Amino acid sequence: MLTAALLAGCDAAPAQREGVEAPLPSVRSEAVQFVPDEVRYRFPGVVRASERAATAFLHGGVLRERQVVLGQRVEQGEPLATLHNPAMAPALAVAEARVRELDASLSRLGRDVERARTLRERNLSAASELDRLSAEREAVAQAREQALAQRDEAQAQLDELTLRAPFAAVVTDLDAEPGDFVAAGQPIMQLAGVAEREVEVRVPASLASRLEPGQAVSVMPTFGAQRIVAEIVHVGRAGESMAPVIAAIPVHSAPALGEPVRVQLEIAARAVTRVPLAAVVDPAGSAPYVLALNDDDTIRRVHVMPGRLAGGWVSVNGEGLATGDRVVTAGQGRLEEGMRVRVLP
Repeated sequence: MLTAALLAGCDAAPAQREGVEAPLPSVRSEAVQFVPDEVRYRFPGVVRASERAATAFLHGGVLRERQVVLGQRVEQGEPLATLHNPAMAPALAVAEARVRELDASLSRLGRDVERARTLRERNLSAASELDRLSAEREAVAQAREQALAQRDEAQAQLDELTLRAPFAAVVTDLDAEPGDFVAAGQPIMQLAGVAEREVEVRVPASLASRLEPGQAVSVMPTFGAQRIVAEIVHVGRAGESMAPVIAAIPVHSAPALGEPVRVQLEIAARAVTRVPLAAVVDPAGSAPYVLALNDDDTIRRVHVMPGRLAGGWVSVNGEGLATGDRVVTAGQGRLEEGMRVRVLP
C-alpha cells in the first residue's frame, strides 16, 4: 500500500505543474513618431557693431589736432579732429569779398535804373538807355547768385576741415597722428556704433538659399553657456561657394565687441520616423533592430537603420514601422519573434 501511494504521488506532480501557465514577460513601450526633422548647423563669428565708420576728410592737408583718444565714447556731431589746409580760408575770404562787391554794384545800378526811368517818364532820355541799365542790373543780380553759391561752397569746405562723429560710437582704432599729412579720403580713425550689435558668418550657398530675413537663430559665446536669440537681417549672395549671413543681436544681451561666438542655424527638413534610442537593439552593430508590438501584444522584429540622434530620439529608416506603432523600450532581453508580452503602463 505504501508503494502504491508513492507511485500515485509521483504521477500527480507533473499534472499539477502543467495546469499552471507561465507568467508573460513584462515590457514598456513608446509610440513611433513621424515628425518634421530639424537640422542644426553651427558657424563661428565675431560680434561687431551694426554701425561702423572709417572717418576721413574730403580734402588733403596736415592733421592739426585730434580731440579724442582710443576707446572714448563720442556722441553724434561731436568733433573728432581738425585739419589744416592753407587754401581753404583764403578761398572763403575771396568769395565773401566778391559778394560784397556785387552787392555794391547792384545797389548802384538800382539807383541808375530808377533815375533813367524818371528821365524817361519826362521824355528827357531815350528808351534804350533804360533798357541797357535794366539789363545790366539783371546781369549783376545773376552774378551775385553765383557768388553766393561759391561763398557757401567755400564755407562748407572750411567746415569740413573739422571731422565730426556721424553717430554715437566708440573709437576703436586711430590711423593717423597729429602732424601727419593725410590725403583726401584717407582714414583718420575707426568708429563702432553703440546702438546695435551683429555677427556675420559665411555659409554654403546651398544652405543660404534656405534662409531668409526675419528667421530666428541662436548665438552662443565660445567661452560660455549663454544662449542669445538673434534675428537674420541680411542673406547675401554666394561668391565662389560661401554666402554672408548677418544676424542682429539684441543690445541688452549682446556680448562685447570682438567676442567670438557660435551662430546656430536651425533648418527644417523633411519629416522622419523617430523611435526612442532605448528601443533600438544593438544600434552600433551590423544589424540593428527594434521590437514592435502587434495589436495582440505579440512581438515582431523590424530591422532599422539609425540616423540622427536628438533629445533621446533617433531617426530610423526601415520598412514595417508606421506612425503610432508601439516599440519596446524596456525588457527586450530574451524576447523572440511571435512571443506574447504584458505591456506595463
